[in-house]
Parts: sequence; C-alpha cells; structure tokens
Amino acid sequence: MTDSEKTLASSEPPVAPEIKAPSVGKPVSPAGISPPVPSSSARNDTQRKLLEALKATDYNIERLDRLLSTAYGQERVFAATGYLTHALHHLITSAPWIAVQTRLGLLARLNNRTKSTRNTTAPSSSPQSRLLALSSLMSETRYTIRLLGLVPLWTWGSATLKAPPSDPIIRNLTLAQVAVNMVYQFLENVGYLASKGVISKKWIDRWGGINKWYLWSIRAWFGHIFFQFFVLWRQLVLRRRKIASDPAKAQTKEGQEELRAEIRAWKKALVNNVCWAPLCLHWCFENGVGIPNSLSGVISFMAGAWGFYDLWAATAKT
Repeated sequence: MTDSEKTLASSEPPVAPEIKAPSVGKPVSPAGISPPVPSSSARNDTQRKLLEALKATDYNIERLDRLLSTAYGQERVFAATGYLTHALHHLITSAPWIAVQTRLGLLARLNNRTKSTRNTTAPSSSPQSRLLALSSLMSETRYTIRLLGLVPLWTWGSATLKAPPSDPIIRNLTLAQVAVNMVYQFLENVGYLASKGVISKKWIDRWGGINKWYLWSIRAWFGHIFFQFFVLWRQLVLRRRKIASDPAKAQTKEGQEELRAEIRAWKKALVNNVCWAPLCLHWCFENGVGIPNSLSGVISFMAGAWGFYDLWAATAKT
C-alpha cells in the first residue's frame, strides 16, 4: 500500500461494529439473561381461574336478581343493609376498636413500618357518618315501602276469615295480630307522611305530635310480638298432640321430613320473636329500658338473619 493510500485510509471515519437487535418478544435483562417465559400450561391455568371467577360472579348476580325480583326480597335486602351498616358504624366508633387501632399504629411505628404519624383520634360519630347515612337511607326507604303495607294486612285478615285455622285459639290469636298490625301500620304511615309534610303537622300536634304517633305504632307492633309467643306455644302443643295421635306416621320418611321442616320453621319464628321482643319493648318507652342504641342494629340483624339466609339459599334452587 502506498503512502497516499495509507493517508486516505487513515482519514476515513471509523465504522462501529454491527450489533444485532434483540428479537421482539424476548426481552433481555441488564445481566444479559432472558427472563423465563410462562409455559402454556401456566397460561391455561390462569385463564381457567379467570373464567371460573367470571362464572361464579355471573351466577351470584343471577341469584341476587332472583332475590330482588320480589317486593319482600327487596325489603329484606334494604333491612339487612341498614342493620349491618348501623352496627358497623357503632363498631368502628367504639372505644375498644379505637384502642385496637391506636395500638396497631404504635406497633407499626415502632417497627418502622410507617413513616408518617397516623391520626388515632376517634372517628366522628355524627349523623353525617357515611355508614350511618346509608343506614338512615335504608330505613327511610323501608318506611316508604310500608306506606302500602295496609293492603297485604287487609288480605291477611280477609284470608283468615274466609279460611280460618281449625284451632280456635290460633284463629283468635291470628285475628288479634291482624288488628294490632293494622293499627301499627296506620299510625306509622300517618307519622311518616306528617314528617314529610304530606299531612299537616298542626293536626298531628293536636294528638301528641309525630313522636307520639310513632311511639303508639311501635306499641301496637309489640302487641303482635306478644301474641306471637302464644301462637308459637299453641303450635308446639298441637304438634305434640299430632305426633302422639299418629306415631306411626311420624316414623315414616315423609313424616320425618314434614316434621323436620315444621320444627325448623317454628324455631326460626321463635328466634325472630325472641330477638325483636326486648328491642321493641325498649322502643315502647320514651326513655327506653336500657338497651344501648349501638346494639339495635346487631339485634335487628340477628332477628332476620335466619330468614335472610333461607331467602338467599332458595335462589340457588330455582
């Protein structure tokens, strides 16, 4: 190579060595090691779990739709939501719960798990609480629904008169329950409509005011609960007589299934009545009988929990 050729070669810019671009879909880590690619079996397993979750969600939504397809089911959902939110509100504002939160916050700071200081003051227990506001909304919604409650009560009384129970004691107790329930519903409707300005409050005030109307409506409702204890007692007596009069039938498979269903329904009614009795008695007096307001949501939910469970279970059978 001549001197001129060497000079020309040295004046050319250097060419960078060719670098192959990494293939698309196969990223390379800084260390130069490709991460493991999920196997087809792992992807299939993930897809299968996702599909099962979607199917379960769809199935439960269909069950909820069946539950909400009836007026009674809607009322029970409103009731359960109102009772649970009321109980949860008083739980998170209770002193034991706040103490637990405070201790957990101290432990977290001691272990350097948190960098900021937590606010350990008690949550506001004002009526503006979201949970309490939701509970109040559910209660007001049920008041509105019950404005039409006199219609099914009339039907109940009419059916009892047209086809009365064979036992005279049960018949008389049932008619007494119909009467006190109609009084309860009428007084509650008048008080609720007056509170909304539909009925003149001046007229209501002549008869004691809205609170008095509510108070007497609850007392009428307590009359239903009082009579229900006698109904349950009479049903127990009649069932024992029935078994004693035909013990052979009680030993058959059909007889045992019928008896089991009857006893279960009786126990459910007893639990409902036992839970409502002290709470309703507390509301019958202006100053109550000592039941804390924080427990009213829990007790109310307990009264209807068994019935709500049966309603939900029935949606799986249709």
